[in-house]
Amino acid sequence: MTRRAAVACAALTFATAACGGASHAVPAARTSAKARAPVSFTIRWPSRATASRSSTGARRPSFVSPSAVSVVVEVNPDASTAGPVTFANAPSGGGSSTIAIDARVGADVFVVSVYDAPQTAGETSAAGNELGRVTVSQTIVANTTNTLTATVVGTVAAIRIGPAASQANVLPVAGTSPQSYELVGRAPATFTVAPLDADGDVIVQPDAPPSIVLAPNARSTGLLAVAAVAGQPNTFTVQATAPNTTTYPTALVATATDANGNLATSSTIVDATSALYVAYANGGAPSVVRFDPHGAQLPLPSGAFAGLSNPTALAYDADDRIVFVADAGLGEVLAFDENGAPVASFAPQSVPGANGVAYDPNDLDVYATGTNGVSVFAPNGGPPNNGAPATFAAASARGVAFLVANGNVPDHRIAVGTASAPPTLAFFTEAGSAAGSSALGDAPNAVAYGAPVQTGQSPQTAAQIYVVTASGVTAFAPYGPSIATASDPGGPFGIAVDPNLREPVVTERGANAITSYLFDLSGTDAATSFATPASLGLTQPQGVCHVF
Repeated sequence: MTRRAAVACAALTFATAACGGASHAVPAARTSAKARAPVSFTIRWPSRATASRSSTGARRPSFVSPSAVSVVVEVNPDASTAGPVTFANAPSGGGSSTIAIDARVGADVFVVSVYDAPQTAGETSAAGNELGRVTVSQTIVANTTNTLTATVVGTVAAIRIGPAASQANVLPVAGTSPQSYELVGRAPATFTVAPLDADGDVIVQPDAPPSIVLAPNARSTGLLAVAAVAGQPNTFTVQATAPNTTTYPTALVATATDANGNLATSSTIVDATSALYVAYANGGAPSVVRFDPHGAQLPLPSGAFAGLSNPTALAYDADDRIVFVADAGLGEVLAFDENGAPVASFAPQSVPGANGVAYDPNDLDVYATGTNGVSVFAPNGGPPNNGAPATFAAASARGVAFLVANGNVPDHRIAVGTASAPPTLAFFTEAGSAAGSSALGDAPNAVAYGAPVQTGQSPQTAAQIYVVTASGVTAFAPYGPSIATASDPGGPFGIAVDPNLREPVVTERGANAITSYLFDLSGTDAATSFATPASLGLTQPQGVCHVF
């Protein structure tokens, strides 16, 4: 909100005194004059400046909302003959107000409501927005001092959803109202939910807090996971669990119910986006850097992705949350977690001249290309699953991608770039059997696959396979000829397709930059294209992958 800072809940304490022999006239239909007593209420108002300052310091549940301007007291409003009603307006600068009202000696019901506007004598209904209300049953005894203490329940009118401070993986989206966010990568983020009154002040009520629920909206089910943080009221972790391949952003929905049964609902866009991992050759001092989609660095722990020599390709296993690195200098494929720590259970796999790597979520295998063809192994480094061969021939293999079966691809396939004359894009079954090929104009550097966008969705495309050569990028339909080509003078090297945005992202080794292309290669996406930040001191970007 752009209004005042949050303050403690609306709460009032009332001291009442009753003596026999009321002097006010009492409606005969209600009771006799001898059974009535005047009740005096003392209401203490904090100054608005004090209330506002309390948002950053210790807050007590006896504070009144800083927007409170008046209080209305009703006696037995639901009785067959309602009792009297009176009010008090808050004095400027805080202080206290004392109001008197007749109450029946015996069991009474007092309804106390706080409003954000002053009241006037003779009005038929309260002015302004209700900020809080409490109903208290009290037995008024004659000829004694009666004490009534009431904490007004803040009336929930709205909800604010927002991230905790200093989270690099949560990006506010500029120019959005209400504020929306991007949630980058797989790491969980912390969000808080604040119940608000009608004037946008936060309701903080330890004795009877509003009930808060936060969940993904219907379209985000299965894409976002939400869990309450133990011991931290109104605090939740939010985590992406799958890429968002729909045309709608993911979002959160919060509901708040106060102790009086008032309900408010609000939603906030928290769109799942991918973290981008880029491997830099850097003249023999390699490094892997994690970026948000717009090129801001998302720092990795010290020592992340240690022990590399010449990382040429990256692939992400979303099932096991592993980043595989094909390293031509080591002649191996290595495995790391999302923070760059080596996977202890994985033994590096020998792949001489390793230049490509891809994960198969169907057979749960990893395919890697090198000078000896295609190597296949399980994500834990063991033998391949489902009877797949450990190797199969592909002359001068450069780059590999897994193709998911869909309306255009009847069966799962492996696409391998081959640099032997003439260069081709060769297709294989998961068992390594040849399944056709398409001609390439130049020797490939890398291959990537993007899931198709179907008819009626946006953007609609037949492009599913992308091949990078030294001169540019070519898009292919499944098993068909090329359907689009984009020249790239920046020295393109590696490629990956963002599973959320459905855009191919190319590393430009010569230009030391990352360029995102539109799905049909008709142009580039400036919002997700960037030069390697000079502050990193890194050059020669090569391998690339996305972690959604």
